[in-house]
Amino acid sequence: MVATGERESSCLICGGTRVRLVVRAPDFEYQCRAGEWELVECRACGHVFIDPMPAASDIGALYPSWYYTVNPKSPIYMEGPVVEAKMVKDAEGLSRQLGGRSIRSVVDIGGGNLTRLIKLKEVLSRDQPSPVEAVCLDLQFDAAVLSQAEGAGIRCVVGNVETDLGALRDRGHDLVIMRQLIEHLRDPRAALRQVHQKLSPGGVLVIDTPNRGGWDYRLFRRRFWGGYHIPRHFHLFSLEALARILVESGFIVERQACTPSIAFWIISLRNALGLNSIERGKSFWEFLNLKSLPVVGGFYVLDLVWSKLGGETSNQFVMASRAESPVNPST
Repeated sequence: MVATGERESSCLICGGTRVRLVVRAPDFEYQCRAGEWELVECRACGHVFIDPMPAASDIGALYPSWYYTVNPKSPIYMEGPVVEAKMVKDAEGLSRQLGGRSIRSVVDIGGGNLTRLIKLKEVLSRDQPSPVEAVCLDLQFDAAVLSQAEGAGIRCVVGNVETDLGALRDRGHDLVIMRQLIEHLRDPRAALRQVHQKLSPGGVLVIDTPNRGGWDYRLFRRRFWGGYHIPRHFHLFSLEALARILVESGFIVERQACTPSIAFWIISLRNALGLNSIERGKSFWEFLNLKSLPVVGGFYVLDLVWSKLGGETSNQFVMASRAESPVNPST
């Protein structure tokens, strides 16, 4: 449902106080709670965010035990040779983009099942005189992940990127990864300033996050777009808004681009067809999942070709280095 009526709220990016309703929808994917949530757009700068913002004490309930990151039955659970091959490809691509920087310590915030960090550690250690220190920071870890971390030489740290990174060294880490995370945070600016303190001089922060710009967004934006991920995506950044908040938090934006958005294509279609992200049912359309090579490959090629032609996709990537201090610390 789309509406144009305005109301008052507060925009994190520019401080604007007038917003309009963008979409009202339920939790199509996990049915964590009955009812609908609303995303609104700041009339001054265009930033989109959930309104009202869930209380910190309510956030845990938005990630039930059947959420895809911990649920192998989910049609978008990421595992298998295709996913591992993509992780290696992504790690090698990031290594090239780092341009020969010496990476002695890497931190993956919200690292999930560690697959991404394990592959990145392996790739980055190839050209280093000693193995790269690898740290995964998250709100919690189960026994299986801790066992896997021990075998891979990864240190798991329990912490909240918005409020407390005390277990990480100040100015002690050369690379911090925040993939598909910043949009889940109540206060992304607070998180970025926490990270700024932990990066070494000239250290690099890598973020990817949804972007309202792909063909999947255009087709499904009225209600079913997977990038909304209602109610777990609290902020949806434009390219400009993400660059702005990074600069204000003490970073220099070095590279920013759009990348293929396979998952949002699949989730959007599943939402529109009445399929959830908990487990596969008996519908003919259940072939729309992240384990289907033809589906994944098709949407990857579609987005890749479109981006090569100069179009935006629904995922954005940014690499930013640590400046010495935030531009406006009092904001």
